[in-house]
Amino acid sequence: MVISDNKTILVERAEKVVYQDGDRVVKSFKAAKPASDVLNEALNLARIAEAGVAAPKVLEVSPTADGGWALATEFVPGTTVRKLMDEAEGDKKAEILAKFVDLQVQVQNTQAPALLTSQRAKFKTMIAKVKDIDPSSRYELEMRAERMRGHKYICHGDFNPSNVILGEDGCAYVCDWAHVTRGLPEADAAMTYILFKMYHAELAEAYLDLYSEKADMPKQKIMYWVPVVAAAELARGRKDSEEMLKSFVEATNDYE
Repeated sequence: MVISDNKTILVERAEKVVYQDGDRVVKSFKAAKPASDVLNEALNLARIAEAGVAAPKVLEVSPTADGGWALATEFVPGTTVRKLMDEAEGDKKAEILAKFVDLQVQVQNTQAPALLTSQRAKFKTMIAKVKDIDPSSRYELEMRAERMRGHKYICHGDFNPSNVILGEDGCAYVCDWAHVTRGLPEADAAMTYILFKMYHAELAEAYLDLYSEKADMPKQKIMYWVPVVAAAELARGRKDSEEMLKSFVEATNDYE
């Protein structure tokens, strides 16, 4: 894939750099990123679009000169919900949060394509990799994840304000479908709650209250999955939030 000299860096992380390059967004992954993961993300986007969820269209997936792979999607003119939240105050911020939750519930109410990754299998695999959790606790969390059966709804897996764009066309678009699964909406909400605790702690409880109300979901059912999701996130090596994630795991028995 050829990236122009006029590109602008949007996000830079250890494993990838995300550019805006004209009318497209390019995720350029380091060579260590398996090609299968990049191709699977492109396939996820295609399946999500076919299910009727508004998401950026895939334009190209191809190797890069440094031995990695890149995924190009259309650029959606608009503003992220994170930016809108950061700039808003009081009632306006609450209004933006409410729209964010409405969109999440709408996505979760969409029947998932049959070939999406199973949430249950994904969490079990990730938890098994976390060797610094006590073996008995790890087993208990794996068995809790095993109960994620029989649910076939779209769960984004990283639904946070940075991944939602309010487009100039008036539509809301959800980005970054690398972690999408078919599974339990309440477990997906547990992931979003953890992300709020990480990056927007002042809004975490307000999010939980709103989601519970709008999804007609008892907060206890969401919190039941918080230790499972937290353990899975430890497998991603989130060093900046490791202590908080471990505190959720250690509180497993509090979320019965």
